Amino acid sequence: MATMATLSTLAYTVFSATGISGKTGCSANCFRSTMLLSCATVILLSTSLLCPVMADSSHSVQWLLSDKLTQLKPEIPVQQMNRVNLKYYLEEAVLVWNPCNIQEALWMWNSVHYTDTLFEDASYPLVYRGPYIYDGYVSSATFINAFTTYIAIVIDGQVFLHIPSSDIWIQSKGVTASVRQVSSQQCCFSRVDADCKMLNNMVILYNAGMSEDQPAFYSTNGGLHFIPFFVQRSETKGYIGGVYMMAVLYKLVALVADIENKFHLHFVFSSIPLSETYPLLDPLTQLEMIQPPGMRGHVIIWSPHMLLYSPNNGIVLLPVHEIGQDQSIIPPPGDSIRAVTTAKNGIIAVITHNRGLYYGRLDLEANVIKLSTNLNNPNFQVTQDTVVFFDVYGDLVILKPLYNAVDFKVSFQKSVVSLQQELTQTPTVLPCPVEQFYGNFNGKLYYIDIGASAHLTIVYVPTPHCPFFPVVTLTNSEALYTEQIIVEDGVTPEGYKKFKMEIWIHQVLAATEFLRKNFISTVTVDLMERGVSCNQLNPQEAHIIAGCPVTKHIRVMRNVTACSRGVLTEKQLRDNFTYTIPKEVYDPEYLSRPNAATEDRTVRYDYISYLCPVLVYHDMPWVPSFELWDGDKFVEVVGADFVMLEIHGMHNYKYLQTAKKAKCVSQPQDWISILNKGQHYPSTLYAWNKDNYASCKDYNGPPLTDPDAEYQVLNKESKNRIVFSNYNGFYIFQATIVDPTYSYCFLVTRFSVFVYGAFPPRILPSGVLTAFFIAIFTALLAIGYFVRRNVKRKFHLLDINKS
Repeated sequence: MATMATLSTLAYTVFSATGISGKTGCSANCFRSTMLLSCATVILLSTSLLCPVMADSSHSVQWLLSDKLTQLKPEIPVQQMNRVNLKYYLEEAVLVWNPCNIQEALWMWNSVHYTDTLFEDASYPLVYRGPYIYDGYVSSATFINAFTTYIAIVIDGQVFLHIPSSDIWIQSKGVTASVRQVSSQQCCFSRVDADCKMLNNMVILYNAGMSEDQPAFYSTNGGLHFIPFFVQRSETKGYIGGVYMMAVLYKLVALVADIENKFHLHFVFSSIPLSETYPLLDPLTQLEMIQPPGMRGHVIIWSPHMLLYSPNNGIVLLPVHEIGQDQSIIPPPGDSIRAVTTAKNGIIAVITHNRGLYYGRLDLEANVIKLSTNLNNPNFQVTQDTVVFFDVYGDLVILKPLYNAVDFKVSFQKSVVSLQQELTQTPTVLPCPVEQFYGNFNGKLYYIDIGASAHLTIVYVPTPHCPFFPVVTLTNSEALYTEQIIVEDGVTPEGYKKFKMEIWIHQVLAATEFLRKNFISTVTVDLMERGVSCNQLNPQEAHIIAGCPVTKHIRVMRNVTACSRGVLTEKQLRDNFTYTIPKEVYDPEYLSRPNAATEDRTVRYDYISYLCPVLVYHDMPWVPSFELWDGDKFVEVVGADFVMLEIHGMHNYKYLQTAKKAKCVSQPQDWISILNKGQHYPSTLYAWNKDNYASCKDYNGPPLTDPDAEYQVLNKESKNRIVFSNYNGFYIFQATIVDPTYSYCFLVTRFSVFVYGAFPPRILPSGVLTAFFIAIFTALLAIGYFVRRNVKRKFHLLDINKS
């Protein structure tokens, strides 16, 4: 259980990379995507990943689920398949929505029906086909939005995954006890963000009413495999009413009741309670908790005789009051709640057993009004098989099944309560103080990198003489803050003043670690103290992730290339071009050991990835420069520390500066020391990165014991350079930004370099060549001496003969 105790801070190590393409690189999600494969069925715990993973989690779910689908039919002969009609285990019908698609839902009562048309079409009952189920009682279900949409459903205490468009049912693994409830929290504003995918794949199983010494189960791969866990014991013996994923807090929270019939919200892996205690007015198994879509931190807890609302993730729970009725709370005395429904735009409806219909909005408080709709009217009558929900227009729909005894199909009758009409007829509802209210960001996802901010705009037109202005709220306000400016922005054709609110969202400088643990924040702009008015003007909300934008990457600057100078041509490089690395200049283990390789290495040049190589003269100290891009938009020239490694292990280059010349005050890191520590995660090329980088300018680092050691950290602003040896040829470098204060992104790129201008290598050692030349020179001197002597002798003899 030691590792289980850390689940409350599920791993949020955002690794993102740029690619290896010399032209554009890959998106910033590349490296993060490569970090998530082999942990498809292993929980990510604490603040660091516990296993090397190599692909995006949702892709892992796709691969695993597809693998199960293909393997299921051969494993189970057709004659052993059961065909069981499913039905809900309680007496009153329920509706299970896909929070990411309002068209998809399950209606569950004496049969279970799936719709992807918002109940416009009649449907056959949902039928289980497989060997494990005989009764077919469904106790709970939830939609999972991973690579595709499927349903996690609890049947007869067992958990199955079902894709509605197929007849295949997959039984989840690892569930060692019978369960009744399944819960999940779905992130609907991005299908590509890794954080959203991680959240969507988190599924919890439990039994409402179980004691704390009984296990619940969690899954991080969309319900394929579950792992047991226990809720941290409270001071007194407790019973679990539910276990939920709080998306805004990014923690598991349990609803716990004690022996004194009081309940509270409790962090699963901590003894710290989230909320105060409240009296339990009904059996624990009747307690329901709703987290409305939108991730605004709203929580509703209700049972037949209680309705509580929290605007801040359950920290404070408030009773829901009826507007116009002093001190009247819902449900009123002598009545009880039959159903509660909510919608993404923050509206709520409550139906009581005495046929009361209440409507309200979730804001800093939750107040409701009683509508005049007569639920005794046959068109609006609520019975055991009836459910209610909000449609896309914000009106309340009462859904009643219509049975066909001939073909067993069920169609549904919709009775719509027009809320705008109801509100205009209710005297306690004040007129809406605003004519227009809209923004440029509703439903969008924004990334805030280190030192960056998000900019939002709201336009609103108040009615004349109305001192109205919007109010901005933030989840995770400990880590983010806003700045707002309101300016006049012209007039409408009707002559009303138009205003514009500019909003900037910044990070609290000291909150980096908090942001990594609480990764999704929501900013909401709403009408201040609107009550239940302005039904057609919905809050505007945006989601903020303090992390790496998925499209951010770096590119090497290519001012001079081998092609632009005519050293090489594109045609050469495209035409299956290969080059050879001598065995003397590379080490397969990247440890710069001489003679570590046993043979020369032939490399095929990848022109598509690297284009034309950067051209560098061998005798010129050199450092590359990089550009930061966000998609196709240039951001800046990178001025951060980075490191480089030749991807084939070539080591015939040095660094210009030593630790002493770089003015290090502690011993600098280098590739050999990093690799000798075994930090090959996820591979050798990524071993030195921003997560383990330590600046040698830090006085708290290891003592400087070798001031003559190579300083292998580069920066375009520093004097450190790479110095190549007397070698002509190709290098393929991988560069990694290691400055942890530059970006949340794991910024990596690969590029090619061609070094030229070196003299051919010497065939003989320099000493031998020197001796050889000295010998030749001595011989020439001797020859000259004897030639000169002979010439002088001849002239002497000629002079004698003449005389």
